[in-house]
Amino acid sequence: MAVSNAFLTICQCILLAWSIKVTHSKLNDQIVKLIDCSRKNLTLMPIFLQNSTIDIYLQGNFLRVVPVWSFQKTRKIKRVDLSENLLTAIEMGAFEGLVELTDLNLGSNRLTSKSLPENIFQGLVSLQKLDTSTNYFYDNYPYFQSEISKVRSLVKLQIDLDRRHQIDKSLCNLLKLQDLGIFAPFGQIFSDNLFQNLKCLKIEILSLYVVSSLAPDTFISFPSLKTLRIMISHREAAYDAISSIFNSFKVFKGKNMTEISITQNPHRNGFVFGHNHFAVLQDICLQKLNLVDDSILGIHFKPLEVYGYKENCLEELDLSNNLMFNSKNNYLYAFCMFKHLKIARIPLTVVRKTHIKRSTGNDVYESFCLPKTLEELDLHSNVKEHTMKGIAHTTIINGSNLKTLKLANITFRDCDGTIFGIENLEYLDISGFICKVLSEHLLSQFPKLITLIARDASLGLGLNTLTDASEFLKMNLDLQHIDLMQNHINSLPDGLFHHPFRQKLSIILDRNNLQSLPNFPSRPNTIKSVSLKYNRLSCLSENDMAMLNIIKPSSVFLGGNPIECSCNTLSFLKWMNHSGFISDISDIECISQNGTLVMLSHFLHTLKSYEISCQTKLWITVASCITSFTIVALIFGTVYYRYRFAFEYFFLRVKIKLRHYQPLSDDFNYDAFISYSHKDIPWVKTLHDKLDSKGFSLCLYHKDFQGGMPIAECIVEAINSSRKVVFVITDDFLESSWGTYEIEMTKMHAFREGRESMVVVILKDNMKKDKLPKALREIWYKVVCIVWPSDSEAPYNSEEMFYEKLSKALSDGRMRISDDNPSM
Repeated sequence: MAVSNAFLTICQCILLAWSIKVTHSKLNDQIVKLIDCSRKNLTLMPIFLQNSTIDIYLQGNFLRVVPVWSFQKTRKIKRVDLSENLLTAIEMGAFEGLVELTDLNLGSNRLTSKSLPENIFQGLVSLQKLDTSTNYFYDNYPYFQSEISKVRSLVKLQIDLDRRHQIDKSLCNLLKLQDLGIFAPFGQIFSDNLFQNLKCLKIEILSLYVVSSLAPDTFISFPSLKTLRIMISHREAAYDAISSIFNSFKVFKGKNMTEISITQNPHRNGFVFGHNHFAVLQDICLQKLNLVDDSILGIHFKPLEVYGYKENCLEELDLSNNLMFNSKNNYLYAFCMFKHLKIARIPLTVVRKTHIKRSTGNDVYESFCLPKTLEELDLHSNVKEHTMKGIAHTTIINGSNLKTLKLANITFRDCDGTIFGIENLEYLDISGFICKVLSEHLLSQFPKLITLIARDASLGLGLNTLTDASEFLKMNLDLQHIDLMQNHINSLPDGLFHHPFRQKLSIILDRNNLQSLPNFPSRPNTIKSVSLKYNRLSCLSENDMAMLNIIKPSSVFLGGNPIECSCNTLSFLKWMNHSGFISDISDIECISQNGTLVMLSHFLHTLKSYEISCQTKLWITVASCITSFTIVALIFGTVYYRYRFAFEYFFLRVKIKLRHYQPLSDDFNYDAFISYSHKDIPWVKTLHDKLDSKGFSLCLYHKDFQGGMPIAECIVEAINSSRKVVFVITDDFLESSWGTYEIEMTKMHAFREGRESMVVVILKDNMKKDKLPKALREIWYKVVCIVWPSDSEAPYNSEEMFYEKLSKALSDGRMRISDDNPSM
């Protein structure tokens, strides 16, 4: 706790110094090992006074100079990060005395050779890692290299490449250098001519950045190379960049390689991974192949099968984030041939429909083979991929070593099945599945499962359709982490977690529809943490609080819920203040009794005085109600008995009068009240300006709500004084509790005043009807719906047409634009 307080004080001092534009910001003398002042808008180097500090992070500021003796009080420092600043000068002696410094990052600045005084790095006898990349050392590149060559202790170096000069022989002085990263200018073609002076070094790790093309002889000068990482230039990459890269690998024939990585091949250079590529790879004993984000369009099945069948050393294959298209062959069968593969990350579309064998009944049985050595299989997709198949009864051959299986966004038709053959699985991700139909034996064959991720998998329906929910996790007693976020869960079935789990559970139930705590087992040491963020909890009941007092979780998260801070929830507020279970109190907003939002932490500071006021109000209210009720009852009884015929006549007249339609007055202050999320203000301002230019008067809460009035009153007044109410429906709007409140108020007013056609809805973010609030769906047949254009090339789908329709809807309160309602 002392270290944390010291860190906060340090950063406050730095920010204060920057805000008042002093020369240096002095830090208090506390014992801290890490000073992280990155991205604090610093313009001047602070003074550091902690001799115990090991790490100093200053990246992402606006520093221009590193003054002399900048670190004179921090002689034990090991790591300094000055990257992403505006450095143009480093004064002589800036790093004086840093004999223990091992890592110095000067990357992404404006340094030139003139910025480096001679022997600037002298005295840094322990420096092992130096990053000078993305600077301007081209003015005197030989001098720059000669200064670096004096740091004889370097093990890792990151530098820029000068188009006019090759790497100098002076770097041969760096006899310990093993890891070299080179940033090339755009359009630079790499060849051995650039690197031939490096034959004197035993470089084992080489990283090339901004690569457009490679010559076949590029790596001749690196006989000791084990790890090669290539990042292709999106902007300058040659059309045959991938071909040239693989041709340059031929020099590795017969060698043992730890890793080859190629990333960021642009979409315009998309290619099919085929014979030419595998022919090169099969001559190298390669352990890890990383082709992430390389625009691979597909894999030729036969070359992959041959590569797997022949003796190879491949242990990890990562093809994530590519553009794979399905082909006629099942790639997964080819992977079965690999004898050493431990990790396979391949996009979903690589896996074609496997061989299906139908039984005499209605069930579908299928099986496929994995490498015996496979420990992790990642088939997840970044977007949902729909299939008409169900999980069925699947058998995986050779899956006994598989521990991690990621299948996120593979949206099977249902989850009514069981998977066999991977009994040692520890991590399972089935996010995005459609589990409305759910088998209670889905997880029964995973007795060692530790982590279950099932986000947005329709489990709100599936779990509650189980005949016996206690069977669902019955065999998974090693579970520790369960993530059921965004599953439309209103409640969890009884018995779901009532098992003797061997470890405490961490359960995530964020973004569901829970209004009370789920039915957890009332036993201590069963639940480690529960996250209930962004549900519909206004408070916890007495039973919920009693349950948590027994379970004693270390953390409970309630942020994003419509927590109520009023006399009605006083016992819950007192419990939160004293229990210590709620871990995100400082982030929670609550709704006060007058309808305004307040920070819960601030409210709890005055809870004692609020409790006294509640008690006083309660007794006054009770006494007033009893007295008033007695007096009113006596008066009303007497008056009603005496004038009972007159009352009966009055009620009959009112009843008859209400049956006749009364036309509404057109005397409104505004043409429309716009309801929107504060995150959509820029778009709404543009909407306002467009409609204002057409003569419409609009009410916006940022512009027209009166200060000092409760928000709820302002909303009702705005609805009453506006001829139309326009809802701008976006993802941010749906997450706002005020958006739902404004819809409810509008609905009540519309039906009470006979103004059912006053509602206009603007749909953005490709919003679907089933995502809309229930109150809006109930009056959908009366709503005028206009969709913001998301496809500019579609016919009649333009901003001009959108504003024309909206203007027409605002001009006539009884107009229906039926063709604007999207089919959902």
